[in-house]
Amino acid sequence: MPKNTHEIALGSKKIILTTGQLAPQANASVLAQMGQTVVLATVVLGAIDKSKDYFPLSVEFVDKLYAGGLIKGGKWVKREGAPSDTAILFGRIIDRSIRPLFPADFKYEVQVVATVLSNDKENDVVIPAFTAATAALMLSDIPFNGPVSIVRVGLNDQKLTLFPSISEQLNSSLDLLACKDKEGINMIEADANIVDNDTVLKALDLAFTTGQDINSQLEDFAKKFGKKKINYEPMAPTQALIDEVEKLIKTDLEKFVTDGLDGTHMAAEEAIKEKIKDHYEAKIKSEEVELNFLMEAVDTLVRKYLREATLKGNRYDKRAIDEIRPLNIEAGVLPCTHGSALFERGLTQALTVTTLGSLAEQQYLQDSNGEVTKRYLHYYSAAPFSTGQTGRFGRPGRREVGHGALAEKALVPVIPSIDEFPYTITLTSEVLSQNGSSSMASTCGSTLSLMDAGVPIKDKVAGISIGMISDSQKYILLTDIAGIEDHCGDMDFKITGTRHGITAIQLDIKRMGLSMDMIRDTFVASTKARLQILDKIDSVLPEPRKELSVYAPKIKLVNLPEDKIGEVIGSGGKTIKALMEKYSVDIDIDDDGRCSISSPDKDKIEAAAYEIESMIKEVQVGEEYEGVVTRVENYGAFIEFLPGREALLHVSEMSGGFLSDPSSIIKIGDKLKVKIAGFNDNHQIKLSSPEFKAAHPGTPRQNPDRGSAHREFKNFSPNPHRANFKRK
Repeated sequence: MPKNTHEIALGSKKIILTTGQLAPQANASVLAQMGQTVVLATVVLGAIDKSKDYFPLSVEFVDKLYAGGLIKGGKWVKREGAPSDTAILFGRIIDRSIRPLFPADFKYEVQVVATVLSNDKENDVVIPAFTAATAALMLSDIPFNGPVSIVRVGLNDQKLTLFPSISEQLNSSLDLLACKDKEGINMIEADANIVDNDTVLKALDLAFTTGQDINSQLEDFAKKFGKKKINYEPMAPTQALIDEVEKLIKTDLEKFVTDGLDGTHMAAEEAIKEKIKDHYEAKIKSEEVELNFLMEAVDTLVRKYLREATLKGNRYDKRAIDEIRPLNIEAGVLPCTHGSALFERGLTQALTVTTLGSLAEQQYLQDSNGEVTKRYLHYYSAAPFSTGQTGRFGRPGRREVGHGALAEKALVPVIPSIDEFPYTITLTSEVLSQNGSSSMASTCGSTLSLMDAGVPIKDKVAGISIGMISDSQKYILLTDIAGIEDHCGDMDFKITGTRHGITAIQLDIKRMGLSMDMIRDTFVASTKARLQILDKIDSVLPEPRKELSVYAPKIKLVNLPEDKIGEVIGSGGKTIKALMEKYSVDIDIDDDGRCSISSPDKDKIEAAAYEIESMIKEVQVGEEYEGVVTRVENYGAFIEFLPGREALLHVSEMSGGFLSDPSSIIKIGDKLKVKIAGFNDNHQIKLSSPEFKAAHPGTPRQNPDRGSAHREFKNFSPNPHRANFKRK
């Protein structure tokens, strides 16, 4: 294949797309370069699998450390293994945006792989990765209703910026990723530092218009170099089969939408499917009809009847379209954890537990951008029983990783800083029952759990999911979608925030993109519901508890000057190890000089902190201390005037007269008051003790002039040429 290039303008930046150069056996491959960041995207079409009743699309984001010139940390295994959570989340962003753009009856395996080959650590890898992936799908012979583009918008100094660099993102109060298809916004992933609705809507509007421009450029690329799309075998029930099935279960379908209650849909739908299986049992055995097609026909009809009823204003569980399901909230439900809360919204139930630890327990993450640490983490866990099913236990799936990341970013703006609260904070949401928007239940439960643990969060955060049912004429927004409404609806639009602004957004849709009017209406509905939930949270636990759990570790932070870090650690860690052993505490010191001291015993922490603070204290001339003698020499005594700090009380400061043997008047362990008298040329502290000296007059010198005469003799040189000579 010939090598072809095309340039895509991204505001003031650009991406260079190259095809025909790498991965020639893929259906299509595109190399995208943004700055010095390079990503290869490949798409491959697999075989049709008639046993599956879903579209088998897989998206992999591969971020190898070599792209950033790095080697995997650790001593033993250097080969990179499972993808990081960040790589999983980037893969999900691509997946969620492209999945709705494949034909509904297309069931062939498709695999999209985005591999980061070079990372300049300044340009965002997900932008070229996404652009390369969608460009490759458009060039390929795989049916795909593109284009779809990705736009990142930041907010720096109250000014919206397109495609901010990684360094600019660090100082941005809004980080918004929005994907735009032919019609509108079809994916949003955002985190915000409590940003008002109007500002976020302006950012989305900017992403909307920018995405339109990028899409037109992608279409030009596809027209120049794209392949003809294949003719494929549709994998969906025929309209004739759907009509035939509808005649058999029409009464059941009407009863299904009429008698619906929260959580009854799974059993009711299963009963309908069993009826169809029994009716078609002989034809299924003779393979006259595919079981998958029969079940899909039932799903199609359930979706049709529920959507028609909802568009008339009749929700499945009889709620008003803007009504939240009944809330039940409890805090402090587990006796031995550091913090806990139960949040129930209808049949959705999440138990969130807070665990506090020392800063040494921070998580270290490594990707091609380098290594970072996290002290606040959220884990989402949903066992099979949460949907009334059996299933596999093991490594969390991509959905769990995504839901945990959303709940985590929702709370980030209200988490206290290290200086305010020097703890590693881990939240775990055990989702015990799922029936619509369990990630938002996890978010609300997290707020309560943190407050129950005594974490001084800056504000309360809640979240809700807004769904939608639409046809060619109108759309209806549904507050707090239940599971059946999510399954049969057009979108799952989650927004979290405080009373004052937004903290996170996640949008998934099953239709073509949303208009800005749809998005604006969703913001209004979401804000109204969020405030209702925050009112309920206030009524249960209005503020964080004043004291930490008795089971939580106690931690104190001491900030060390940079030039004192080595002094506290000591040679080979000798000093810090001795301190930990002496006080039975854990001490961790980071590169910035934050010294974290932890122990179940608060008194031991205070004692260790006092010694460390004493070690780094800048003493001043004239300050007085109560000291203890630690060593006696012929020339004086060493006094520990602060924990871990010693200085010499010279023999001349111990007696008013001549003293031949200091040990005759002072012993190890003696206590005396000392004063900082000054510093010598090496900045070593000189002590005096007026009271001790006055109490020990000593004996008069035998030859009071001997000292000065001796000094004069030492300075005398018979050779005038060597009088000023000093040996170096």
